[in-house]
Amino acid sequence: MELDEALDQWQKQVEKASKLTVKQQEKITKAGADVLAEKLTEVTKAKHPNTKGSGGKYGHLSDDIASATGDVDGRHDGKSVAGFTKKEFVARFLNDGTKYIRGDHFVDNARDDAKGAVFEAEAAEYKKIISKLNGGGD
Repeated sequence: MELDEALDQWQKQVEKASKLTVKQQEKITKAGADVLAEKLTEVTKAKHPNTKGSGGKYGHLSDDIASATGDVDGRHDGKSVAGFTKKEFVARFLNDGTKYIRGDHFVDNARDDAKGAVFEAEAAEYKKIISKLNGGGD
């Protein structure tokens, strides 16, 4: 293969990699959001266990964690979110503290601890998509 042919092929691969669809972008960010939600659930159960009653109208705090494609307003723009759904105000009180509650920063710490794993999950999904675009297998 000549140098100019190899460079043309490389340029086409780079163009494909830089022009991902919104669905492909969401697939990548959803992989990271799933990892973050799992870590947040694990930390929430450890720091604030489900020991009292049924958890009220919305259930226990650790059962209120989810991940979804789209941004917080539901627009599909390549982003994904992870976090608390209906009891986010309780999580904020416990994380940041109030006049009567000392905050333990469990959400902040979980985000920091999960960064590496989130990036790894996103990178793995990105590599799958790029491999597929370049004619590789699933």
